[in-house]
Amino acid sequence: MVAFDALRTVTSAAEWEARPEWSEVETMDAQALDALDELVVFSAHPDDETIAVGGLLALAAERGIPVRVIVATGAPGNDESGQDDHRADELRAALDRLGVDARPQFLGLPDGALKHHADRLRAEVERAISAPAASTGRRWLLAPWPGDRHGDHRTLGRELGEAAAQTGDIVFFYPVWLWQWGEPADMPWDRVVGLPLDDRSRARKSTALDAFASQHHTPENEDGVLTAEFLARAKEGREILLRPERHGSDDLAAHFEALHRESDDPWSVRSRWYERRKRAVTVASLPRERYGSILELGASVGALTGELAGRADTVLAVDGSAAAVETARSRLAGRAGVTVARMRVPGQWPDGAFDLVVVSELAYYLADDEWRALTARIVGSLAPGGEVLLCHWLGSADDFAQSGEQAHATFRAASGLSATVVHRDASFLLEVFS
Repeated sequence: MVAFDALRTVTSAAEWEARPEWSEVETMDAQALDALDELVVFSAHPDDETIAVGGLLALAAERGIPVRVIVATGAPGNDESGQDDHRADELRAALDRLGVDARPQFLGLPDGALKHHADRLRAEVERAISAPAASTGRRWLLAPWPGDRHGDHRTLGRELGEAAAQTGDIVFFYPVWLWQWGEPADMPWDRVVGLPLDDRSRARKSTALDAFASQHHTPENEDGVLTAEFLARAKEGREILLRPERHGSDDLAAHFEALHRESDDPWSVRSRWYERRKRAVTVASLPRERYGSILELGASVGALTGELAGRADTVLAVDGSAAAVETARSRLAGRAGVTVARMRVPGQWPDGAFDLVVVSELAYYLADDEWRALTARIVGSLAPGGEVLLCHWLGSADDFAQSGEQAHATFRAASGLSATVVHRDASFLLEVFS
């Protein structure tokens, strides 16, 4: 569960600029833009594109490259929240200042809830990119970086990435909030591409950002989320794009790796009462006194693994984070029958059959198709009479792809299994299926 304070700068603009990693970053030649027939920029909210790549838009417009801006949320009187969005008018003014002739397209989906409208969003994205660009058909598609710690950014970036895989278009992601919440270790340096802004494009971007007055945080507008420090970095700092991560791994995995590198207990599982109580309820809910083999998915630092080890002959605990696996192995060293392995499920999967598979606080990070694929893997790995335990927090967070309730409902429908144990309270839902 990840959140950040939009008004708090973790790493200053000067600290970002001083990083030695910039010397190794690829810088795009401005002439690379001349080969494009179109630049299509998707943003979750009006202002994302101007904050992140306003200079690039100005540069492209100056070179005569057609630019399309498609905004998932907002539009006056058309947002499904029923509220007018001043940023829509502000975006039109900003694009004028950037020199972009085309009017933005607004999809009108509700702000802060794109994950609940992913199917419709995907259809709109596919429709927007279905017609090839004119002439050579070469275009770039840009979208918010899925790792930006904003649920709408994650959803839009993921949907565009998957849709573009079918068209063969070149995709880049852009960070918006990384500069505010992030530290240098959070930047995926090996995928960064620097943009060659000149003085004219920077000046245009600066005036364009001034158009979003409703979002500026001032004493007169305390609801605004763009601080003077944040805007100064956006105006004067670097613009970058991020290439999609190789080998199909996603930015969420990189984020969890960073969390586990920074702390050996990122969710305070050893000290928080919620975590300690949840583990006690989990172990007490197991129908059998003893199991032959248990598979635990998303084991993190191994707190629950140690409890499960007392109820089984063997426990295989897996996690996608190398740092988490290292911590869990250290803590569980010497525990008979316990193995901790690094695996990126469902693509990687252990051999054998299991009497119990445990999925705790994991499913809501997965998109519906990912969770269904994992469900199929789980069911296919059960020994005769095997059981599955699901346990998830009932709250919400920006980086959740679905709610805990949704994840349990999907598993119930897709697995063909029935719940034999159900525990629900104000904090979490636990079910055992067989």
